[in-house]
Amino acid sequence: MLYYDGRWLAPREDLETVLVLGLDRSGTEGIGTTGDYAQSDFMLLLVMDKPAGRCTPILLNRDTMASIQDFDQYGRPSGRYEAQLALAYAHAQAYTGNDKTAAQTAVDAVSRLLYGVEIDHYVTVTMDGLMALNDLVGGVEVEIVDDFSAIDPTLRQGERVTLLGEHALNYVRARWYVGDSSNLERMARQRTYLKALQEKLSGMAQDNGAFTTSALAALNEHMDSDCTAEQLSALADTLRSVQVEEFISPEGELVQGENYMEFRPDEGALQRLVAETFYRAIEEETGGT
Repeated sequence: MLYYDGRWLAPREDLETVLVLGLDRSGTEGIGTTGDYAQSDFMLLLVMDKPAGRCTPILLNRDTMASIQDFDQYGRPSGRYEAQLALAYAHAQAYTGNDKTAAQTAVDAVSRLLYGVEIDHYVTVTMDGLMALNDLVGGVEVEIVDDFSAIDPTLRQGERVTLLGEHALNYVRARWYVGDSSNLERMARQRTYLKALQEKLSGMAQDNGAFTTSALAALNEHMDSDCTAEQLSALADTLRSVQVEEFISPEGELVQGENYMEFRPDEGALQRLVAETFYRAIEEETGGT
């Protein structure tokens, strides 16, 4: 139950939610042992409303300050601390050496940020997995609105290009020396790219009934999830069959912290987003006397 704007709301039990984490690590060799731990630079919560036939994608700022599970030197849960959402996965992985614990720690941090909403599943994908999926669909066309000259001269500002291979990775991953170097600007590019990728994936799946299986096979070595293969296939089919709404992101302020940039969500706007997306009004009962 949630009390918001003068009325009681009940959680929507007919929603299915999936947290997609894009890890800033290429490949899977040495996970949990190399000391080069992956941050979740990209965090997308898919909220699927099957009865309404729509999916609401919520793109979260990786710099969002949140309450995160801490661990002691033996990998045991030990209190909580405040840090950027992107560090939830990396910190847990560093102390536990377990990718699934790391993913669940990120899920917990996002759930707490959104006032305890239930997150049903997670999917983690490394950056080279994104390249594999991008190239499987023959590339994704976007307009280059930022100056990438310091990172990738092939991405010329003002041109429309079809992103392939590392150029796709540069477009969605690069931040430093691109535009104002902020994560907010990078998120705008990610929204543009993901919308175009989703439309292309949906079109190819409509044309080829075996495409979903091919896409999951291409991603297999680059991803992890708490879903079974059958559940992943069902999720992909659901995404293909519903209307994917415009990407939304919590409103807030980006400020310079002691060491890093910090995104501080606007609490009022965040409460409204959660109430409108995950809850329904409870009809008041009236009776005679």
